[in-house]
Amino acid sequence: MKSVKEHTGFYSIKKLSGVLLILMMPIAAYANAGIPMIFISYPLMLCSLLPIIIIESVIFSKITNISYKKSIRSNSISNSVSTIAGFPLAWMFLLLIEMITTGGKCGPGFDTVRNSIITVIVEAAWICPWEDGQFYWVIPVAFIISLIVAFLISILVEYLINIKIYKEHDKKIIKRATIYSNIFSYGLLVIISIAYLVSSILKIKS
Repeated sequence: MKSVKEHTGFYSIKKLSGVLLILMMPIAAYANAGIPMIFISYPLMLCSLLPIIIIESVIFSKITNISYKKSIRSNSISNSVSTIAGFPLAWMFLLLIEMITTGGKCGPGFDTVRNSIITVIVEAAWICPWEDGQFYWVIPVAFIISLIVAFLISILVEYLINIKIYKEHDKKIIKRATIYSNIFSYGLLVIISIAYLVSSILKIKS
């Protein structure tokens, strides 16, 4: 099972140059250098920002006993920062891991279960242009992986912002509220992603 440019220096150069050119030439980047997941995951996260703010504000308010009005105000700030800046940071972290582990090339492929798992993990930021019809499950799994990294970054970013806003409150309570609210919101996103993954698999198999 092979990719269009499997394990070649040419593909490595393509991916590296694509990082610089992708904002100007997104269509060409998709066709020639695989799929940068940021173009799929980032719009989805921006669309989910408002419901996430509402959900996390409710949980945050209940744990801290801070009024819902104040909670939604602070969560609007912290979630906006963690989504607008934090999610691209998560993607860049995954891209760095991909470049380190693969040298800018492709993963081992999908010929075995082990190789499939390794491939989708190391290519979570930028999926190679595989020819074997794997995108139906690789894309949602890669998105779930990015959610895990973004979840950890969001907790850190939102906690740092919240303790600045609520200086008079117990930091431990603020920390717990930040963690629990993120567990709930990101857990919901993961459940939706898994549901989409399952539906995609069933659709292909049917």
